[in-house]
Amino acid sequence: MPPRPATSQPQAARPETAPPVRFALAPALASGDIIDFATPAGSKLFKAGTDALPTAFDCTAVNLQLFLDQLKDKVAIFNWDSIIMVPGEGHEQKSLLDQYGELTYEQVKAHVTSYVATDTRQAQDSFMLYNCIMNSLNEVAQKQVRNRGLVTSFHHGGRGSGALLLKVVIMVSHVDTRATVTAVRTKLSSLDSAMKEHNSDIMVFNDHVLSLVSQLHARGEQTQDLLVNLFKGYKACRDAEFVEYIKKKEDVYEEGGQVEYNQLMDWAINKFKSRKEAGTWGAKTTEEETIIALQAQIKKLVSAKGKEKFKPKKKQTQEVDAWMKEAPIEGQSKTKKVNNRKFYWCHHHSLWTRHSPDECRKAKSNKAGSKAEEAKHEGKAKMDKALTTVAYQVSDEEEE
Repeated sequence: MPPRPATSQPQAARPETAPPVRFALAPALASGDIIDFATPAGSKLFKAGTDALPTAFDCTAVNLQLFLDQLKDKVAIFNWDSIIMVPGEGHEQKSLLDQYGELTYEQVKAHVTSYVATDTRQAQDSFMLYNCIMNSLNEVAQKQVRNRGLVTSFHHGGRGSGALLLKVVIMVSHVDTRATVTAVRTKLSSLDSAMKEHNSDIMVFNDHVLSLVSQLHARGEQTQDLLVNLFKGYKACRDAEFVEYIKKKEDVYEEGGQVEYNQLMDWAINKFKSRKEAGTWGAKTTEEETIIALQAQIKKLVSAKGKEKFKPKKKQTQEVDAWMKEAPIEGQSKTKKVNNRKFYWCHHHSLWTRHSPDECRKAKSNKAGSKAEEAKHEGKAKMDKALTTVAYQVSDEEEE
């Protein structure tokens, strides 16, 4: 049997080598090339880049840090660092988000001028940042910023600049002068007052402190006594157990223990939350309740004493013996002793009295009977009546 002719086996196609994957945390970070916005991918990237931040900004100083923090997250995702980093004095790069107090409007404008009118990725990123910021402002803030833009422009060559707009937004949001640093340091030294203003809400208080610290850092300033001021602020809290907790931490610090301000703030917020959840926040201690009870008793006693003091006195009537009305006949002494007590005949009263005629108040009153004296007695009577009325009003309020 003749052998079968050999058949050629088809060779398997060799797989093409896939291009290497470039690692990136976000699409915009994968390439620094110009984005083709005519493609679906480019269009989606533009929409995502210009979307508003999670929280609408009202251009107030109290909410500025939240706005900057949210914008910082977006800058990282879309690789906008090259337009946020601005050369300052000595051409040192400074972040417009973290060091805005060290950068002038003119410095930002000079940096923007170098790329905004070019056909580069920086120009594209700048325009996306501009629209992102504008879309993140609420109506009132937009009016303020656009009005400010008439004087301090955030456009260049007809194009909106993200960096210039950001600088103007910061300028609108708070006053930025040399006095600002002094004002921030003054607020940090008065954290005990801030605790009372924020009604002992540790979360709000901590946000207030961090905002002040951020404002200092944004101007290249530091604070060396933040921890001491924090202890003072926390000890002004109205929760007695929380204050005792903070005092123990302060003892550790004063005895040489290592305590950082951020660590102390974490301890404080955890204590606040745990007492809130337990429903014991703001509860009075036994000593405080005792003091309050004693104060209530004292107030009640003072009120009762006042009522007794100002209570109108009833007109006293005195029994007069028959002999006290018998006037001495002519030639008889005008003094006598009854039960070893000396009496005088007072012709002003037509009675035997314990006072002599010269000492008689009635006589003095008759002699002095001037209008001024009468007015004085009348004024005293009115005052007694007014005090009596007040005393009874206080008494009635307490009884209610």
